[in-house]
Amino acid sequence: MVLLTSMLFVSAYSMAQKSIQDTAIRFFAISGELGLQSGFGDLGDRFGYGGIAGGSFLFKSASNVTLEANYGHFFGNQVREDSVLSSLQTQNGDIIGRDGGPADVFLYQRGFVATARVGKVFPIVGPNPNSGIHVAFGGGVMQHKIKIIEVAEQVPQLIGEYKKGYDQLTYGFTLSQNLGYQHFSNYRLFNFYIGVEVYEGFTRNRRTMNFNTMSADPRQRIDVLANFVLRWYFPLYKRKPSDYYFY
Repeated sequence: MVLLTSMLFVSAYSMAQKSIQDTAIRFFAISGELGLQSGFGDLGDRFGYGGIAGGSFLFKSASNVTLEANYGHFFGNQVREDSVLSSLQTQNGDIIGRDGGPADVFLYQRGFVATARVGKVFPIVGPNPNSGIHVAFGGGVMQHKIKIIEVAEQVPQLIGEYKKGYDQLTYGFTLSQNLGYQHFSNYRLFNFYIGVEVYEGFTRNRRTMNFNTMSADPRQRIDVLANFVLRWYFPLYKRKPSDYYFY
């Protein structure tokens, strides 16, 4: 009786095992990402190209549907809207510090996108049914601002809370679309996504007063951010001698 019970248990246990090599399985994965980004629309008027870094938490079902929470921090030094400091500049374009000399002031792009997305993996190409063309859509939040660094702190208007009057802090709801190739290795060595992501932010300036115009900016913005991104995944499923399985 004990032998029969053990045989039934082993049989059921074996049937529950699913190899990633020949079966679409469900599992969780975490990732880190790096990419190149550029702004378009109103965002393109303010910033040029830059980088993006972040990560995500992914769930993939046995039917290759994906649910993913993603965060990306974008940055750069291509600030096109440098007129935000025009009220502090002389006719030569210098900003004079308390010591009577021109101050070293640098402008940078800073922002983030945080989204939740639903997608689908189409196993047209790849080493197994869990890999292929990945399409995803979602929504979340976009925020960006101009980061101002005045090295020697010689300009009182750019110190502490006063700096917020020039940084053009902007945020709002964003849509997200993703198209790329999703790869999950048979042997857990290479698990990545490479593709293009586009965000359309419906944003507004959130400062009650912008010192360059001495007024608020209530207009609706359309901030478009396009990324070429490489995401590296770390799947969370169990290992057997030659394959990886989900139970």
